[in-house]
Amino acid sequence: MVTATQLQIVKSPITTLIPTISTSVTVKLDDTNYLTWNFQMQLLLEGHGLLGFVDDSWLYPSRFDEDSNVEGVETDASTIWKMHDRALMQLLIATLSSTAISYVIGCTSSHDMWVQLKDRFSTVTKARVFQMKSELQNIKKGVEPV
Repeated sequence: MVTATQLQIVKSPITTLIPTISTSVTVKLDDTNYLTWNFQMQLLLEGHGLLGFVDDSWLYPSRFDEDSNVEGVETDASTIWKMHDRALMQLLIATLSSTAISYVIGCTSSHDMWVQLKDRFSTVTKARVFQMKSELQNIKKGVEPV
């Protein structure tokens, strides 16, 4: 479980990344560039200590304090986690084309968005690779195969 202390962003709070995202990520995700986008995003997120949100290596902290006498009060760690996760969702959206945004509508966490985008666009990428291999095998010079 992640503590509130572990969620502190050392050098760059997520909120300061959002305005600078356009200079950090040079492509917006669409049907043609998932591998490039994914590579850039992984470097960016890892470089700022945020990859654990999207790859699910940081577990969501306990929402309520079981030792507390007051019921229904969220823990600080849970509140901070949600704030950071929502900001990260906003950061991810800033790197998506309008088509890609339509695939993450309804996602409730940055991890959900990451998985949804991977499922959608890695399939497109695999299909494109297969298509290109097929086209390459069928290349001809005149009537002769190359």
